[in-house]
Amino acid sequence: MNFTAQAHPYRPGLMVGVSLAAMLAAQPAYAQDATTEDQAPEAAPAEPVPATAPAAVQQDEPIIVTGTRIRGRPEFTSPDPVALIDPEVAKREGKFDTAGMLQSSPIAAGSTQITAAISSNFVTQGGQGTQTIDLRGLGPNRTLVLLNGRRAGPAGTRGAVAAFDLNVLPQSIVERVDVLKTGASSIYGSDAVAGVVNLFTKKDTGGLQIDANASVPGQSGGEQYRLSAIYGKKFDRGHIMVAADYYRQKELKRGDRKYLGCPEAYTFTESGDRADLIDPRDGQYKCEDLRWGHVWTYDLEYRTGRGTGNLRLPDGTYVGSSNGVNLIQFQYPGETLGIPPAVFQPGTMFYAPQGGLNQFSAPAGWFPTGYDASSLAVQNSFHPFVNEQTIIPDTKRYTLYGEASYELSNNVEAFVEFLANRRETYQNGWRQIWSFGYTEDGSRTGGFPGTYWAQGWEGWNWLSPTGITNHSDSSQKVDYRRGVAGLRGDFGSFLKGWSFDAHVQYSHSKGRYRQEHFLQEIYDVASFQTSSCVGTTLPISGKQCIDLPWTDPYFLRGEYTPEQADFMFDWEEGKTIYKQLSGEVVVSGNVVELPAGPLGVALGVHVRRDSIKDTPGDITLAGNAWGFSTSGITAGDQVTKEAFGEISIPLLSRKPFFKDLTFSGAARVTSVRAERDSDGLSESDNGNWTYKLGLNWAVNDWLRFRATYGTSFRSPALFEQFLADESSFISQRNIDPCINWFANQQAGVINDTIANNCATAGVPQNFGGGSITASVFSSGGIGFLEAETSKAKTASVILTPSFSFLPDTRVSLAVDYFDIEVKGEIDQLGAANIVLGCYSSTSFPNDPLCDLFTREPTGTLNEFAIDNITNPFINIASQRNKGVDVTLDVRHRLGSMGNLNFVLAATRQLKDNVLLLPGSPLESDNGEAGSPKWVGEANLTWTSRDRKWTVFYGIDFIGKTSNVGDFLEDNSDDDPATNDLCIDSVNVVTGDPLRGLYCPDLRLSPTWYHHLSVSRTLGDREEFEMTLGVSNLFNTKPPRISTLNGGQIATLGQTAAVSQYDLIGRRYFVNVTRRF
Repeated sequence: MNFTAQAHPYRPGLMVGVSLAAMLAAQPAYAQDATTEDQAPEAAPAEPVPATAPAAVQQDEPIIVTGTRIRGRPEFTSPDPVALIDPEVAKREGKFDTAGMLQSSPIAAGSTQITAAISSNFVTQGGQGTQTIDLRGLGPNRTLVLLNGRRAGPAGTRGAVAAFDLNVLPQSIVERVDVLKTGASSIYGSDAVAGVVNLFTKKDTGGLQIDANASVPGQSGGEQYRLSAIYGKKFDRGHIMVAADYYRQKELKRGDRKYLGCPEAYTFTESGDRADLIDPRDGQYKCEDLRWGHVWTYDLEYRTGRGTGNLRLPDGTYVGSSNGVNLIQFQYPGETLGIPPAVFQPGTMFYAPQGGLNQFSAPAGWFPTGYDASSLAVQNSFHPFVNEQTIIPDTKRYTLYGEASYELSNNVEAFVEFLANRRETYQNGWRQIWSFGYTEDGSRTGGFPGTYWAQGWEGWNWLSPTGITNHSDSSQKVDYRRGVAGLRGDFGSFLKGWSFDAHVQYSHSKGRYRQEHFLQEIYDVASFQTSSCVGTTLPISGKQCIDLPWTDPYFLRGEYTPEQADFMFDWEEGKTIYKQLSGEVVVSGNVVELPAGPLGVALGVHVRRDSIKDTPGDITLAGNAWGFSTSGITAGDQVTKEAFGEISIPLLSRKPFFKDLTFSGAARVTSVRAERDSDGLSESDNGNWTYKLGLNWAVNDWLRFRATYGTSFRSPALFEQFLADESSFISQRNIDPCINWFANQQAGVINDTIANNCATAGVPQNFGGGSITASVFSSGGIGFLEAETSKAKTASVILTPSFSFLPDTRVSLAVDYFDIEVKGEIDQLGAANIVLGCYSSTSFPNDPLCDLFTREPTGTLNEFAIDNITNPFINIASQRNKGVDVTLDVRHRLGSMGNLNFVLAATRQLKDNVLLLPGSPLESDNGEAGSPKWVGEANLTWTSRDRKWTVFYGIDFIGKTSNVGDFLEDNSDDDPATNDLCIDSVNVVTGDPLRGLYCPDLRLSPTWYHHLSVSRTLGDREEFEMTLGVSNLFNTKPPRISTLNGGQIATLGQTAAVSQYDLIGRRYFVNVTRRF
């Protein structure tokens, strides 16, 4: 099934999420704090990988640290906070793919990430199966991903491809990951708004290394396997390295875990007892998923103002309906719904007034549901198909990587890189399908033609039989290629101390995506069908028409004959091609020797062309995909030209209280030209300047301060400008707060502002919602979208004290403050947010959101129903995120007993605010689901003196969250006599309780995950290594949340649909390495 994530009331990017920027997964990357000749040597590290550079880099070599292009010793590098993530530590936690390593690390765990589970169950950028990285919760489009310091083009499917897909680079090839935790557009260009993730691949591998990994859960579903091989060889003037990797992730279905299956309401009484309805058919709490197998009846007499819309049972009981809508459900053999009468005959169930032309009857075995607690408890809302739904998709990845370098002379080296990757993913899905028609005798009762498939249904009513099907699967195959070629070196005696790097990069992503569709023309044939269609041919697919039994209860249960299934459903394949070609030249060196050290400069130019062409499948292009977006071809290109420079000025050195004081600055000018293929419409945005200022102050050997201030820039992504016109449909009940607004106001479901605005708009207080869906239209924004801008501030203190009474202990503490504000952020609001924002506004009806949708005029059959909604890409006002990162690294030598290393990394988020439009209320998501205020991890590693044994114990922490504030904001009625944390669910006509007074649980408890592993190396050259371990040692389950939560939190099964929580459970893993 396809879901659309809806934030409350608005959330850019994916959904509610906040950034986390704790440093590293294994140890802090104090690039500017590396040991020098003026510092005492530190204790032997507990990890073989240094904190500042790969093992191959010698201490006397100038290196490049992420955050600057100026070469020099580490202590003179960028003052920005940089984190290091070590794949070796990730392996000890049982993480074997790049996405899992990055997304679960503290640097990302504070915001909701696009994981394979999220992208497979919600509409996200990049298409299904994509996995991206999002720093500070600002969206993956605002985190720049580099591969070996150079841009890497995006990959994915459908029209919204923009961010780098972490699937394309296997963890087995990654040497280390540097994360720059602040904006850096002046250094790296557009998109580096929230920070930069720089993945460095292995280079100096000698010989052959084979790795095999397996991660097997205690329960079936979600198994992971990986097999990789790397071969490297050095020769006199260069080296070559090639690698191959195969990765397999087995599917995790909803039915594989109890907490992903039956979505119980999980609500409570005021005294704390469970308030869930009990389904008498199994004696268990009712599963509250999507309703299926019903015939919805719409009383046309009521809708024309001549009746009450109430259904009367044969015993005289009224089934209250405030809007003339009722759900009729079939009693299948073996079921006892417990609804009167025990024997049901046609003609004995009817609408008031009794005996009129509006008398309604249904065939035997059909009963009304949902009018009181007992009938609501047996309402079908969880089908076995739901347990087949994919949570984590079945995934196969094949990767080939190679890189080589060759010294053309003593000063010039040529280098090349090549990456080829294929991803195959598959999702099992399910969905509702429905049709519309009149009753069999519509001509007798209301002057409407009778509907062919409505035999046995009588009275002046619309009917909407609503079934369920598991014919809604999808799959993706993405082929990604990337190549780099360049020259690097120095100018020798011609320009002593200056170096250069010039390269060309090309990436090509071809994503093919398949989808199984229920055809629109099948729906069209059945809609108000008056006669048999047999003998006719469908106009688009050319199929021979057959009649479908829309009121057959088994048909509505998804049980089709092979002929029916072949007639109703078809597969289509679309294709997305994204190309990126870029070239860059950088020169850097020392201009002059100042008293405090050399003045360093870097200068460069960058040119890039991005293009996209997304061609949906034939069914979508023909508008024949029922219930899916109808879209055209998205195509266009964008050319970016940039010039940039950096400077590093040492101000003081080796003075009292000023061991080192360095000022750094950077500036970049960017010009962008975009052109849409369909009509040649183009737009240019030239002369965009960004800059950055930094100060790095080492007071002495153990105390350092650093601070930065900078601006960033992001031009609209290709899909934000070129997305072809799309149309889709959304349920009225999911978007319209004015449905039954008076009763909902009285029940506290909506506040007075919304109710008053609905009344002002002329919507009747008992308005039932009109037709079942509204139309939503969206398209790209070329011509009126503006580039985003941002400001980022950081301030840090770093302590590296040494204690005479602890000569074998080294302590490092870093505290980093960050504050990023984005203005003019580009996004879509979503249909529900547009309508809710309009009616929640104190400036109604003059709020700009109110101009984005229309209602049907009075006097029409669907009067007052929402008709069309325009959901464009727009520049919203601003988003701001700030917080504090804390990292503690303690290393201790135990003498003959080895070494201990303890690392604690945590982030405290202080603000996560969104301002939608000027004058709109400020929305805070800080501390809500997907955006915890606290996240962190603690790792303890013991390594034997001979490094043959390693024992690892890690703990991941996700802080508590609460959406109670938003719930109170939406549901408070300012009546001190009522409990605003609870909802009183009653039948507004009869006064009978439905669910009664129930209180949703909107708090997610703190969650701790524990990991344990033991590693052993064998052989004189450590040619054999094995790691055995357990992830999620105590099988900690995701925290529960109320599924009936007023739309505050999207859910998967019984938990929140956010990325922080482990959905698989305890896993036993093994990693075996053999070196030759």
